[in-house]
Amino acid sequence: MRGERRAATAVVAAVAALLAGPAFGQAENQVTPADRAAIASCVSESGNAPRACIGSVAVVCARQAPGERRDAEIACTRREAAVWRERLDVIVGALARRLESGPRSRLASVERAWESFAAQKCAFIAEVQPPARAPIAQAACELRELAAHALDLERLARRQETGPSQRPRIER
Repeated sequence: MRGERRAATAVVAAVAALLAGPAFGQAENQVTPADRAAIASCVSESGNAPRACIGSVAVVCARQAPGERRDAEIACTRREAAVWRERLDVIVGALARRLESGPRSRLASVERAWESFAAQKCAFIAEVQPPARAPIAQAACELRELAAHALDLERLARRQETGPSQRPRIER
């Protein structure tokens, strides 16, 4: 019994450390209420296509930004990534609180593996770009990976709350 409690405490601590530490794609930007609301509104109105919301803040931001286009694209992409990071952190925390110790441990492990995979993938994508394009490509990759992962976990959490759907379907 004590061993199980220690294991559960260790898992909770690991998930908390995962959520608290600086991680892949974490922007220096603070999330603004307007950006948070824009993403939330887009996702709620998107029906079965929430991935269409990825880039919605960054594109508008970059179009409106004065100055160097390249710098604006990077800054705006990181600004939106901060919103998706916040959503991801919230959903991982919510899932962790609902799970028993075994699945909670697996979630922490999956999240660590995903962080590593996504960081390596985006670093690779940047490396194979022309030098002038590399920072933009890396920021865009980080945004896509972060947003898609957050959406996947949000969908998983909704399924846990509502139970399985009547008809299985392939999601894209």
